[in-house]
Amino acid sequence: MFRQRQPLAWLFHRNTSRSTHNMVSTVEPMSPTGPKEYPNAPVIPLGTPRLPETTLAHALDSRLSCRRFTGAPLSLEALGTLLYAGYGVRGTTHMNDLALFERTVPSGGGLYPLELYVLAHAVEQVPSGIHHYSPVSHALEQVREGGLPPGLCTRLFMQQPYLEKASAVLVVTLMPERSLWKYSDRGYRYLLLESGHVAQNINLTATALGVGSFNLGGFFDLELAELLSLDAEREFPVYGIALGMPEPLSRAALRTPTDL
Repeated sequence: MFRQRQPLAWLFHRNTSRSTHNMVSTVEPMSPTGPKEYPNAPVIPLGTPRLPETTLAHALDSRLSCRRFTGAPLSLEALGTLLYAGYGVRGTTHMNDLALFERTVPSGGGLYPLELYVLAHAVEQVPSGIHHYSPVSHALEQVREGGLPPGLCTRLFMQQPYLEKASAVLVVTLMPERSLWKYSDRGYRYLLLESGHVAQNINLTATALGVGSFNLGGFFDLELAELLSLDAEREFPVYGIALGMPEPLSRAALRTPTDL
């Protein structure tokens, strides 16, 4: 049974369950905080995002997990559009004295506790290295310069060799206190749900743009957090999406894992 075989997963599920008897919050109220910024970092504007003209039906029918990339560069416009589709700011809504960001995904309480980083390998006009996505200015902030050593992404993401030909890997991180102050431990479920919304937006947009994407749930948490220069007590990676130009192969072949 689930409870006996996976006791930690069971403990998480039961401890974040709600009933009519445990609805009293014990957390202290906080003021919502905005997206993270690196004010002293070099900035690369991403220009106007250009969402592709396609139908939802076509994107859903065509989406697949691509493991066969050519290694060709991803255009800056395509990367910017993918980041915008995943977690961009569409505008603002005013409620009383508050100006609230409208984003491309739903978020519990409108708190938006996620951040996006780009491990850039081959992106036009973007230096190789690590960049943070600033959704308000729709720009990249360079967190760490210099290309990633060969094999590093493969090692960090648990020996998946096809990542070496990906143009970029997007990393979704959580800042749990943005949400848990309001929703207590139940909010951790909402964080995971929200990261899935972001990834699916990126997957469908990538499909419509002709870009291959592959979702990554397996990685070495602390090592990846260190690479991103995160304070792992306050922010940590939860999801990855590899992006690149797909090889001209059949759907079955594009999905098939292969050693390089």
